[in-house]
Amino acid sequence: MASSLYPNQSLYVNQFLISANAKYQLIMQADGNLVLYRLYNHYPLWSSRTNGRDVLRVVMQTDGNLVIYQPNGRAIWASNTAGNPGSFLVLQDDGNLVIYKPNVPIWATNTVQFGAIAEEAEEEGKKTKTKTKKPAPVE
Repeated sequence: MASSLYPNQSLYVNQFLISANAKYQLIMQADGNLVLYRLYNHYPLWSSRTNGRDVLRVVMQTDGNLVIYQPNGRAIWASNTAGNPGSFLVLQDDGNLVIYKPNVPIWATNTVQFGAIAEEAEEEGKKTKTKTKKPAPVE
């Protein structure tokens, strides 16, 4: 699974990136929203807030701008990072989605999941998944 989008690469509806550690997902949803999820509890960390819109794809353009396009070619959301050729998008293992102009970050979702907070949330998610109800006593 890919964790990056390079110039001229796109995510179409229902396509996604997965962080290298498989803990985070960026998906171009069918409802038009580009969403970054923490996977173990499917918690949305960030979105483009474009739900309810008809979308075709999100593309990392050669000019450095990340843009969501409708089928008619109209842009409905952008990172506003044009003018930075060669930039690319990375879904990092810390939960942050970042556009780099080769080695310098120029845009981010600011969704870093810090050590203790991320571990505590993940542990809570595991507890929720493993909770089972005890069967009622038979009389």
